[in-house]
Amino acid sequence: MRKSFSFKTSKPLTLGVEIELEVIAEKDWNLTPKGPVLIKKAPSWLKPWLRPEAYQSMVELVTPVCHHLNEAETFLEKGLKALEKLASQEEALIWAASLHPEAKAGEQPVWEDERYKRIFEELQLVGRRFIAQGLHIHLGMPGKEEALRVYNALRPYLPLFLALSTSSPFYEGIKTGFHSYRTKLFEVLPLAGLPRGFSSWQEFETTINLLIELKIIEGFRDLWWDIRIQPTLGTIEIRACDVPGRFKDLLAIVAFIQAMATKFLEGKNPPGLPYEAIAFGKWQAARHGLSGTMVDPQTLRRVNFATFAAELLEDLTPLANKLEIIDYLLRIESILNEKPVSFKMLALFEKGANFRQIMATMKKEFWE
Repeated sequence: MRKSFSFKTSKPLTLGVEIELEVIAEKDWNLTPKGPVLIKKAPSWLKPWLRPEAYQSMVELVTPVCHHLNEAETFLEKGLKALEKLASQEEALIWAASLHPEAKAGEQPVWEDERYKRIFEELQLVGRRFIAQGLHIHLGMPGKEEALRVYNALRPYLPLFLALSTSSPFYEGIKTGFHSYRTKLFEVLPLAGLPRGFSSWQEFETTINLLIELKIIEGFRDLWWDIRIQPTLGTIEIRACDVPGRFKDLLAIVAFIQAMATKFLEGKNPPGLPYEAIAFGKWQAARHGLSGTMVDPQTLRRVNFATFAAELLEDLTPLANKLEIIDYLLRIESILNEKPVSFKMLALFEKGANFRQIMATMKKEFWE
């Protein structure tokens, strides 16, 4: 008999934010395998919120459940600065971006964890190439039907969320031609990338049960989708974004996504888009960043990412006022004017800056 998945009821639109971070050496700004040391030496209040990642040169900071974005801001700022202090004691630095510009993937030691060892044994070279980090945003949902509705409604907007966050234009010392090369590395992994839509909760349950019965997955955590439903947490999780290279940008993107979810939780959803149309937008976001285009689910027109974000910003303002996140949301205007950090990184590269200089500039900008 197939399992029925209970959905943990959450207060609507509560937040959880997860940031995957790089640990780099002070002496040469290359990745350094000091993630385990940082977690071991973390103070008691911080340790429960630090997670190992696939490689020892990475660490993930997660928030507790937050009822308002300002709670997430306070926790993340305190946690990140504490992590920076810990890293400094180990002659290391914390760097927030989705790919180190010149680190060699094959040189990075995997975290000593049986699950990761099993995964890398299966993935081989495909997995070894993936030394990337992302930003994950959880939104509380009151029930399974609401979660499915918001999941389906947000899928067509995933390319826009990515376009607002791009921070990975280089890989192993190469200018990739992409604003988010992390996205392309991630898509080759099994069960990763843009997921399908579901017409009903029953269809969702049937799909997950089949994957579990066939031993393709053990549970929801094995679905590395750009957006996924998390019944045991009572959330939907948006995973399409690069790690924004500025703290204020990160908060603005969280506010933007939270306001979008509010729109669809409270109102009528737009008509769906064909998978191919969403995938086209995701390619455009990865390749061209904010300069690319996507398909507007409402009007079915191709529209520039920056133009579309500005249009949505006006529409979302009343909801942001209701959520008391308007100051965070309006920071989207600055992202549209300044552009995500991938543009700055590429501009510095074209002016002759080396990778260490680019990283130093972006690290300084993170808290500005």
